[in-house]
Amino acid sequence: MLQKIGYACINTNLQPRKFNDCRLNSIYKYGIDYLRDKIINNLYLVKDILLWNIKNNIYMYRVSSRLLPLVTHPDVINDFDWNWKKDDEILSIMNDISGIVTQYNIRLSMHPDQFTVLNSPNEKVVKNSIINLKYHYDILKRLSGNDMIIHTGGVYNDKDSATQRFIEVFNKLHNNVKSMIRLENDDKSFTVEDVLYISSKTNIPIVLDIHHHKCNNPNNVDIENYISDIVTTWEDTNLIPKLHISSGRDNNLDKRHNDYINKTDLSYILKVMDKYDFDLMVEAKQKDKAVLNIMHILKNIP
Repeated sequence: MLQKIGYACINTNLQPRKFNDCRLNSIYKYGIDYLRDKIINNLYLVKDILLWNIKNNIYMYRVSSRLLPLVTHPDVINDFDWNWKKDDEILSIMNDISGIVTQYNIRLSMHPDQFTVLNSPNEKVVKNSIINLKYHYDILKRLSGNDMIIHTGGVYNDKDSATQRFIEVFNKLHNNVKSMIRLENDDKSFTVEDVLYISSKTNIPIVLDIHHHKCNNPNNVDIENYISDIVTTWEDTNLIPKLHISSGRDNNLDKRHNDYINKTDLSYILKVMDKYDFDLMVEAKQKDKAVLNIMHILKNIP
């Protein structure tokens, strides 16, 4: 049965407020307080989004990976006498967010960007990916979050070797970081079957993206054949399985996201997960409005 439902990053009802990014040259031009102001804005926006979510019975949310822009950049670290982990104002707001998350049992997650590639043959890319995962872990830990979703990465003309590289790099990560990582099937390279194999070697819980499975299912296997195995990957956590749902913009196999979730896609995921408790992350262009629309639909389902 569907438990919690949420969306990613942007709240359309709170616009024009938005998350601020930052350019490195702007920090050199205006000083480190310019970056601090951006970060503080972002944190207050997350806090207000969570409060809005609670008023609307939404208890699942994905925090932007750009919440604290450039804080891991070596130039910022080396050239400025400042560290976000020692900034009292930033830590105070993060503590407020953590209190909200804990009090209302919100499932909080992050999704590192496409440059986080553990199976890259380029050692520098892998090194930076590990740094980025540690950054996401540090934020989630302070905000009382618990899910850090990643993709396997590229194939690099040899999927078997790429798969093995991912397994080897992942198994060398710090246990704290590993404890938050969840692996998602993608819409191009690594199928549900592929990520289940990786999970069997790493114990990573699998986040099923059901639209990705539609787009990347070369053997035409019905997802129902994998559901039990996917659910089993979560057994060693204190969490129920997490799934992603989206609808193609122009057609059923369009990888671009629609504004809202089609009723047929929602009905299908409820059907295949009928025997299990699960949480659902909505990936739709209209974000919070798409979640409210699903909640309205669910009220009319017996």
